[in-house]
Amino acid sequence: MTQKQIASMIGVTGAQLHRYETGSTRIAASRLIAIANALGVRPDTLLATAAASHPGQDNVVSSLAGNSSEEIVELIQMFGNISDPRHRTALVAVARMMTTQATQRSGTEEPS
Repeated sequence: MTQKQIASMIGVTGAQLHRYETGSTRIAASRLIAIANALGVRPDTLLATAAASHPGQDNVVSSLAGNSSEEIVELIQMFGNISDPRHRTALVAVARMMTTQATQRSGTEEPS
């Protein structure tokens, strides 16, 4: 399968797919899921592959790769289905609060 074919399957141009591949454009979770579906793999496979190719990189991919893949995929899909930006912001605020509380209990620094 060519990049052009994959791009067509996920509804973007070949140039846009190339920008995703090189990291010059951030990829939305919904688009990551579409790419995984086009390739016939689970989205967490792409996350694990990205984390392995960038060891030590402090980013979302690295932090997600070791967690329950089913929960991560479900969370990404549900978050992507929230249309009201206020609800998305509220959900992010709750997650930040929970993360802050967890890191304070464990004595570690809050993630950035």
